[in-house]
Amino acid sequence: MRPSQSVQTAAAIVAAAVLTAAGITTSAVIAGIDHHSLVSQAFNDAVLVAFAVAGVVIAGARPENPVGWLMLIGATLTALGSGGADLAHHGIVASPGSVPAVAAFAISGSAGRSVGWYVLTLGVPFVFPDGHVVPSRRNWLPKALVVIAIGAVVDPLTDSQADLTNLGHWHNPIALHRPWDFVSGIAFLAHVPLALVVTVVIIRQLVRRYRQGSDLTRQQLRLFVAAALVPIVAAPIVFAIGFSTGAWVFSGSVIPLPFAIGFAVMARGLYDLRSAANRTLVWLTLSITVAALYAALVVGLAHLAGVDRRSGWLPWVVAGVVAVAIVPLRDVLQRAVNRVTFGRWDEPYAVLAAVGQRLEDTVDVTRLLSDLATELETLGLREVTITDSAGTPLVGSAAVHDDLVEHPLSAYGDIVGTLTYQPPPAGLRARDQQLLDDLAGHVGGVLYAHRLTIDLQGARERLVLAREEERRRLRRDLHDGLGPALAGHLLRLDVLAARVRGDDAAASYVDEMRTELRGTVDEIRRVVEGLRPPALDELGLVGALEQVGSRISRTSSMHTRVVAVALPPLPAAVEVAAFRIVTEAITNAVKHAGASRCTVTMSVDDGGLLIEVDDDGRGFPAAAGQGHGLHTMRERAEELRGRLTVSPSSGGGTTVEAILPLPRQPDVTQHHIGAQR
Repeated sequence: MRPSQSVQTAAAIVAAAVLTAAGITTSAVIAGIDHHSLVSQAFNDAVLVAFAVAGVVIAGARPENPVGWLMLIGATLTALGSGGADLAHHGIVASPGSVPAVAAFAISGSAGRSVGWYVLTLGVPFVFPDGHVVPSRRNWLPKALVVIAIGAVVDPLTDSQADLTNLGHWHNPIALHRPWDFVSGIAFLAHVPLALVVTVVIIRQLVRRYRQGSDLTRQQLRLFVAAALVPIVAAPIVFAIGFSTGAWVFSGSVIPLPFAIGFAVMARGLYDLRSAANRTLVWLTLSITVAALYAALVVGLAHLAGVDRRSGWLPWVVAGVVAVAIVPLRDVLQRAVNRVTFGRWDEPYAVLAAVGQRLEDTVDVTRLLSDLATELETLGLREVTITDSAGTPLVGSAAVHDDLVEHPLSAYGDIVGTLTYQPPPAGLRARDQQLLDDLAGHVGGVLYAHRLTIDLQGARERLVLAREEERRRLRRDLHDGLGPALAGHLLRLDVLAARVRGDDAAASYVDEMRTELRGTVDEIRRVVEGLRPPALDELGLVGALEQVGSRISRTSSMHTRVVAVALPPLPAAVEVAAFRIVTEAITNAVKHAGASRCTVTMSVDDGGLLIEVDDDGRGFPAAAGQGHGLHTMRERAEELRGRLTVSPSSGGGTTVEAILPLPRQPDVTQHHIGAQR
């Protein structure tokens, strides 16, 4: 972040914090003057302070994440709105005429409080936890949120009571009168019912985000849901005992939510709040559960036994039942909260079993190591990097920090790689360190097998390259050495046959030798052509492919075009593989796709020969499977450690793409060599 941006961020945070403090202070002072419930006021203010503090921490540490800013803006608007509404109540009901411009405080306070509430309850979950919106084909939610905010402002402007019900007979001076008073009703519908619909949609998006997210995202959402369930469970209790009496219970149940959001967003390592969050959630859930259990038992037993709930013996009996149940209840809650705060790392054997199962099921080592690195980051590790024995990063980047920890990865007594990570500020628990050591053993085995696989692939590639180079040498020797020698012997036999024409026995013997020698020449020609396509040595790769396209065009209605970048000298194995792959692809386009056009494109990039064969045929049916031709094409690419893919082209037809690695990165200039056949 640039210095100017840092200053702007700090100024915005300070301004929001000051405004929030001003609104909270105003409400607290009015509550003391008007003799309101100080307990309820204290809990309401604590909720706003909690959201403001969490918003300040997130916005200061992660200014690019809008979650912190929305929490801070929502707390500020709610605090200012509550302060304005309390001032209006004081100036209209408690001490009439004591507050100037009281209508402005009533209207702005109601609007600010409503908008702030919507920002906290709708805006924050909408972008939680990373600040990004879940992609959707009909992304109407942002517009709906804007409509809700506008409705929350227009409603108090046009309502006769400024959307406040505790102002007695006061009348909003700017409220609309008949026949325009319906605007207030429309504004109400534009934010209250619509907010309920949006809430349901946001919940569905959170479920979708959970299903599609990574392990870290799921852990963040589990923590958010666990904290959000507390006020949801507390709400029925509050309404049962009376909102005016138990409003502070609901406010108290909301206090953990902003801290849970802050911890979830900061889970990648700025603060280690896992232990604190764990203890807090256990305490809160246990307290609420015990209180609910106690109340339910008192009411239930009194109803069943037909006794007065104020009987002296009943609370003692209920207290004994609760005391007996509290220990197993706490164990159950502790396991559930551990699952939320520590994730799967609190069950090391389950993690190891899952890793072992993944080792059996996957063949993509890079993806497996990447998944393991992601799981390590959910433990609190940062800058996770896995390198091989040569120091080449397989996952992550070779970052340099003073506090990096290097964990050697070994297999069969040999160091096969290194796991490098930046530990969390509070360090690792002993059980986490033990689990990390156990995982390192599995990763070492994976790297050892990966190294053996690479060595095997390299040996196979060297074998294929040496084979094709030897075939090219044999063809050259047979074509340039043995072939001319045999042709010379045939000429001598022709001369000898002319000289012994009068001797029937000698002429018959010479004719037999000529026939056998011609057969030998034909056999050698077949051997030479089988070793390597002759057109590659005579015309080069591009010319040979153009010859194939021309031959096919003469026997079909398909036009073939070859577009190539100036290619460097290619290894014999690469030339043969490219020739065979393209020839098979062109043949398939004619025989199976009924194509009328086929374009072959070849270029060199990043040390590899890139081949693309595109046709306009019927396409490749998914249900048809892979025939022998496609299997052979893929085999030719893979034996050179390349890859081949077959996919539908954008304009219809089929696209065959192959990448064949080259020994070095050539310096080429692009030009097009093409022929329309």
